[in-house]
Amino acid sequence: MELLALGLTVLVHIVGLGTLVYVLLRNDGMDWRSWWPSDDDGHGPPVPEAPHGPPPGGDGLPLGDATAAGLRLREPARLADAYPPPARRPAHAPEPARAPERTAR
Repeated sequence: MELLALGLTVLVHIVGLGTLVYVLLRNDGMDWRSWWPSDDDGHGPPVPEAPHGPPPGGDGLPLGDATAAGLRLREPARLADAYPPPARRPAHAPEPARAPERTAR
């Protein structure tokens, strides 16, 4: 059964490859270079028009709720110096608030 499935898969691929080669090589008056438009013969796609009206934007920041960054990265400083270091854990584990209750089984 597996051999039949593999044979069918190979056969389908061979038929597909043959069809592709036939379509690419047949000569019905169409040149393969005419598949894509080109600009050098003047028959390419039309040039898009420039947008009309004022350019988008406004005065100030692009978003209404945007704020400036708290740190300028262009200054000659380390990024780590701008923020406080993270809180460290204590050197020893804290004592538990209460002792666990022991139950007899």
